[in-house]
Amino acid sequence: MRSSASRSSGTHWVPLFCLSLLGLPRIGFAATSPASMALDPALAAAASQAPDDTFSVWVSFRDKGEQGPADLAARLSRAEAALSDRSRARRLRAGVRPLVDQRDLPVEVAYLTALERSAGRPIAVSRWLNQAAVRVTGARLPALAALSFVSAVSPVERVLRAADSPGSATAVFPPAPPRALAQAGAVDYGLMSATLSQIGVPLVHNAGYTGTGILVAVLDDGFNWFTKHEALRDLVVPSQRQRDFVRGLSDVQDTTAAGMNHGTQVLGCLAGQKSGTYVGAAFAADYALARTEVDATETTQEMLYWGMGAEWADSLGADLISSSLAYTTFDGGVGSYTYSDMNGHTTIVSRAAEIAAAKGILVVNAVGNYGGSTWHYLAAPSDVNGDSVIAVGAVDPANVPASFSSYGPSADGRIKPDVAARGASVPLVLANGQPQGYIPDGAGTSFSTPQIAGLAACLLQAHPNWTPREVARALRATASQADHADNRVGYGVANGGAALGWTLGAPDSPPVLQFALNSPNPRRLSQGPITFVVGATAGNGGCNGLNAVLDIYDIRGRRVGRPWAGVIPCGLGLSVSWDGRDREGHPAGSGLFFAQLRSGSDHANLRLIVLP
Repeated sequence: MRSSASRSSGTHWVPLFCLSLLGLPRIGFAATSPASMALDPALAAAASQAPDDTFSVWVSFRDKGEQGPADLAARLSRAEAALSDRSRARRLRAGVRPLVDQRDLPVEVAYLTALERSAGRPIAVSRWLNQAAVRVTGARLPALAALSFVSAVSPVERVLRAADSPGSATAVFPPAPPRALAQAGAVDYGLMSATLSQIGVPLVHNAGYTGTGILVAVLDDGFNWFTKHEALRDLVVPSQRQRDFVRGLSDVQDTTAAGMNHGTQVLGCLAGQKSGTYVGAAFAADYALARTEVDATETTQEMLYWGMGAEWADSLGADLISSSLAYTTFDGGVGSYTYSDMNGHTTIVSRAAEIAAAKGILVVNAVGNYGGSTWHYLAAPSDVNGDSVIAVGAVDPANVPASFSSYGPSADGRIKPDVAARGASVPLVLANGQPQGYIPDGAGTSFSTPQIAGLAACLLQAHPNWTPREVARALRATASQADHADNRVGYGVANGGAALGWTLGAPDSPPVLQFALNSPNPRRLSQGPITFVVGATAGNGGCNGLNAVLDIYDIRGRRVGRPWAGVIPCGLGLSVSWDGRDREGHPAGSGLFFAQLRSGSDHANLRLIVLP
């Protein structure tokens, strides 16, 4: 993972799926609340000291423009109808409930239009987070924060991306055999043979599972020459499955630019298709390619584009995101992160990864290359819970932890990384415009990650009824040190053959929460409280009951109240209710609310619409 730099000055693209035309509500753009309440204090202080400087900021909106609960329900229905077939099928398969929620609604177009008049065209828009990023002078920030539809103005984080080893400068050119890929059992992996055998990928391929039918979205810094190199030129990626979020184009190659080859190297580990020379871990999968990075030293916007790429992957119906990108921050910038923020919920990129997982996408992400530095910790978004994001560490050919591989635990004490694969002495395609050529000794968690992502794609093909969570659990439960996990390589080096044969109810399988509404939805509280049924299915080791809590959140993510906490007996359903009151006992009002049942790292969510 190479470090990133400041953006080019070209035009930036705002994704069309964030701007779908809806009926424009009547909104007032005059201030209705003190701007100081919306403006981040640290940002305000920095802007007051440098009013003529330009700041990159997130503008958060109060709502999605809905005009009451009935209008919100209608918008949610339209959003569900607009799901692509692949996205709908993935969400159903993953048990996403409800199928769509407020995060699936586009950002209100009237808000974006007004924002553009006040601050210029947004450089990024997130429907998931209901935010837009703009560049604006410090002197204009108070007026921006005073807009009636703005709930917060906060700094865009400054980040660094861990650098990978460039590998040997001397490329190798193995002879190309006169045959193409044949049946899975006849594949000759060439340079990748030892690397993929280390995590059992050939065993999975020999069983007939090569990623067929699985759509993998790769988020990286550019994919130059992937259409020319012999190991990738037979891979067909149509323009509608390519997106450069930096330049705003449907082409992830720019062969006139320096760099832009890291993504090609990562893609080779996944999708290489030259039998006898170079074959990747999921050579038969389908691919979508998103450029979300640039090659240089630092930037204030990398994570914005990552989030846009994840939203785009969701809209395509991608089953899996492979991301060889890991972020930390440095002192001196407004909004810098610290280790305490590596808790899976704080950084923008971690929040985006959490939402992607909630939409049924399996996210596989590099843990980072900071193991030998002062900051040796994991980097976002690998800090997200392991049932949502598989964080990948690196080992050498002897399964010894690579010195550069970042390690945990997460700030809240969870094991990280989750699993590991070879990240030292990894053969890579040489993306220099020549049709042949390979680097024999690339190094970085960037290259262990696509191996695990490819293996996961094969497991999804083999077990179409598995949820992303079950794929993650299978990989952890069958890895080399599943019974003595640590924070260097997590549960150990993956074992593809064992993961393929893992079954639900295996010894490590814990109880699973069950959560359902037992009331009409939408509902008027004058008809009585909203009731839920909570329960748990026992894992293989049985279940003595789960300690759980039920929380209610409003549309802005604020916890309204906790109407219930207790023990859920396994195999039995309990009825619990919410009377529509907040923590102080006052009516919470009407609108959209989210109910979350949580036990440890396990959680289930429901959407509630309360009518006046």
